[in-house]
Amino acid sequence: MALFILGAISSQSPPTATPANQNWLVGFLPLLGGGILFALLKGNHVPAEFNSAVFYTSLILFGLGTVLPPVLLLPRQWQKRLVWLPPGLGLAVMLYFILRGEWTAAFWALVVTVILMLFIHAIKFLIPVTNQLTPKFRAKRQQVADSLADWIWNKIENFTSPFQQEYYKGLTYICRDYQTQGLDRDRTLKLQKVFVPLKIVAKEAANTSPKMIQPLKDERNNSNQTQIWNFLAAIDKNPAFRRMAVLGAPGSGKTTLLRYLTQTYATKQQRKVHPKAPKLIPILLYLRDVRQEIVNNNQLTLADLITQQVQQQQQKYQLENPPPNWFAEKIRQNQCLVMLDGLDEVADETQRQQVSRWVDAQMEAYPDTAFILTSRPFGYKTARLQQDVTVLEVQPFSLKQMQDFIRSWYLETEVMSRAGQGDAGVRAEAKQQADDLIKRIKNSKPLADMAVNPLLLTMIATVHRRGSALPGKRVELYREICQVLLERRQIAKNIADVLTATQKQSVLQVLAFELMQQKTRDFHLSDGIDWITDKLAEVAGSGKNPENFIQQVRDVSGLLVEKEVGVYEFAHLSFQEYLAAIQIKESNQENLLIANIHQSWWAETIRLYAAQGNASNLIRTVLAMPSPSVEVMALAYDCWDEGLSVNPDVRQQLEQILEQGLNSTDPEIAKLAAQVQLSRRLK
Repeated sequence: MALFILGAISSQSPPTATPANQNWLVGFLPLLGGGILFALLKGNHVPAEFNSAVFYTSLILFGLGTVLPPVLLLPRQWQKRLVWLPPGLGLAVMLYFILRGEWTAAFWALVVTVILMLFIHAIKFLIPVTNQLTPKFRAKRQQVADSLADWIWNKIENFTSPFQQEYYKGLTYICRDYQTQGLDRDRTLKLQKVFVPLKIVAKEAANTSPKMIQPLKDERNNSNQTQIWNFLAAIDKNPAFRRMAVLGAPGSGKTTLLRYLTQTYATKQQRKVHPKAPKLIPILLYLRDVRQEIVNNNQLTLADLITQQVQQQQQKYQLENPPPNWFAEKIRQNQCLVMLDGLDEVADETQRQQVSRWVDAQMEAYPDTAFILTSRPFGYKTARLQQDVTVLEVQPFSLKQMQDFIRSWYLETEVMSRAGQGDAGVRAEAKQQADDLIKRIKNSKPLADMAVNPLLLTMIATVHRRGSALPGKRVELYREICQVLLERRQIAKNIADVLTATQKQSVLQVLAFELMQQKTRDFHLSDGIDWITDKLAEVAGSGKNPENFIQQVRDVSGLLVEKEVGVYEFAHLSFQEYLAAIQIKESNQENLLIANIHQSWWAETIRLYAAQGNASNLIRTVLAMPSPSVEVMALAYDCWDEGLSVNPDVRQQLEQILEQGLNSTDPEIAKLAAQVQLSRRLK
């Protein structure tokens, strides 16, 4: 009754009152101790000479266990006054035994009193500890409850919607592997094993950087950076996060991020990654693959396009097709996460703008559906979405992210190379190799500069595992990787080939150059054959079959991939841009780059071309423009920065413009100039 009354009074106390201690249940511990002692006494388990002492001790504990819980419910000022009552009673009992001459009982009364005092101090220690542990236990309990609820709901979904289970199975087939961009086809790594969470930050689109290589950032100043899950978890509270544009430099991991999200949702692991992740149905579309459907029919609905693509996917894996209007209904109910990858990979600018308008229309038609669109900054700026979109920029790897990736990559690579065996010996070997690479990166600024980019870091790790050199410049690294993929791997495996790496690369350069001129990534096999026939005959004679050559590059080196039957592309756009830059250099077609210096499609090829020779003519072209855009001026500074050489007069003119830019009233120009100046100081 006392506990009930005091509890009611405490719950109705005004906010300004001292709160009652809610750990009063701890006060029942003496009652438990008294019960144990009394049971021992009644069971004749206590020597006769200690009966009296044990009896009184149990009596004191009974009294303490009865009084302490309500005392703990009292305001703190009363607790402080009453806390010494039990020890006082213990001392009184001890004095009573002394006066009666019962020295043994008096001694045990003293012992009990000391124990009570220690217990009181222990309670004072345990109360704040329990206060700290209680929220953690509650959170753990909530997590267990959420996991149980998710498990039950998943079982219900599997029973009521068999197609969804089949659909997720198809997504798992597509997204479960870590795509190494053709760098290593000996083994397939699991995406979940090697993926390192990317840091992203909200930014204005105009302030995002197109550079693959960016300065390594101080991890202590990254408090404003977060992961994509944090934005997804907040979409209910912040509707702006329902429409996100994730921008990043080439190779920064944008596509891998969407594949990871798709795989996580398809395996229903999102709550393990983030406890507040929303339950959504993942939909992943590559815009370069669906651009023609969109351009040919701008009235095409999102649901129809998804259904069309999923039907092709399900048929490929011999899985169940979606029921009629299944995706239309799920989108209408705001249950989907629509991921649109690679706006920049729609090479033709007119088509890119058409695709952008179509995406705008879908966002407007489904305002409460979650969308994520990815692009390189240049591609997005030329076809910006008109809807209210939260722009997020993928940040370069920090030192810790680099180390985490290298260790995960090496461990998974070693495990897969040994048919899944992952014992202590394999882990030790992986750690030794990873530590060696980490040391090399730390000791080489050029390597460290490149390693902030996930694609380049994967290339570096692949080259390192082959035992090859690790050159500093990006062009040299591409050259080294092409040598490894086109020749050295075959030599290591004793695979005979009549063509050298240089000969094969010269043919691929022609192919890459033609694709750049066509402003596309993919090509039909028949077109590829037409483009390379003459060059292949030149280096290998007329007896070499162009179709066999393309298939060999696909199967052996991995530089080309067959995205669907009869349709090929380079494993990554960066390979295409590098090889095209080499071809332009060797064929003295710099004028083509000069004519396209304002086209974002050619920007990376221009940088790679400048890194091989004198960049003066490219820079002069920009300087001769009456009013070059900020993007074009940034490209000129990149050519100056990355170029193998620049004439003194051009360098001097650029430096003068840089000084003027620092004092410019245009904030974008001033910011660009400041960034260039900072970059030069860092170098």
